[in-house]
Amino acid sequence: MPKRVVVISDLHAGSMYGLMPHAFDTYDGVLKPQNAGQEYLWRCWEDFCWRTEQFKPDFVIVNGDCIEGPQRKSNGFEVSLPSQEDQIAAAIKSLELLKTRTSNARWFFTMGTPYHVGDWGGAEEAIARALGGEAYPSVGVGKHCREALWIDIEGVILEVAHHIGGASGFYRLTAIDREGQWSAMAAKDPSKGVPKADLLIRSHVHFFGLGEHASKQMLTTPCWKLADRYARKHSMHRFHPDIGGIFIEVCGEAKKRGEAPCQIRKELYSLPPVPVVKTDE
Repeated sequence: MPKRVVVISDLHAGSMYGLMPHAFDTYDGVLKPQNAGQEYLWRCWEDFCWRTEQFKPDFVIVNGDCIEGPQRKSNGFEVSLPSQEDQIAAAIKSLELLKTRTSNARWFFTMGTPYHVGDWGGAEEAIARALGGEAYPSVGVGKHCREALWIDIEGVILEVAHHIGGASGFYRLTAIDREGQWSAMAAKDPSKGVPKADLLIRSHVHFFGLGEHASKQMLTTPCWKLADRYARKHSMHRFHPDIGGIFIEVCGEAKKRGEAPCQIRKELYSLPPVPVVKTDE
């Protein structure tokens, strides 16, 4: 019987473009309303949580950037929750909705970008503990949230880490394709000590991408943050995000038969329409 995995990432709670729960109560006792974009995202999030409940996952993996952080480069210009404690609380409250729909699933967390979550990953460690994330051994620091997760599911190894290089040119899958090649080369050298992964999961770039080699599958996950000023200043169209998450069925028997061990399905949501100024009224 295949095992089922849900992967989400890049909630960016605390950003004016990220997930914000309804009527969030800040540390100074002020109810923080959702802006129009956050209200739309929350409707998508509620739908995704419902679809996850129907999927009945065995595992939920939260792959980094749960909070926005202080946004030092922009002096906090696009932060709606300046307090890191509020950002952590908003991320926890958002994920609790998913948690209630996945009561039988085991939860795992990985660290996001230091710029957003801090150099020591303490914010996401706190979130992972609050949500019942499992402690696991891995590289780097942390207990319940670490830089990378290697998880064996029915003899199929998933390698999960937040970071991946951005698309340097027109072809957005170049980075994940390279990662697959490097992973294959490293696994052939026992001195490197890394497991031979069947599926590589990366996030950070805010778009869904899927690639496959003869013996390896690779994907990048969508996000839960609308485009910010940083994205728009590079190009009005190059960095449109994909909103949503990933459903995966992992089958060890398929791997034994020499078939792709993971059946991957994206669950994506349209971006809210941009208003157009009309001059004929």
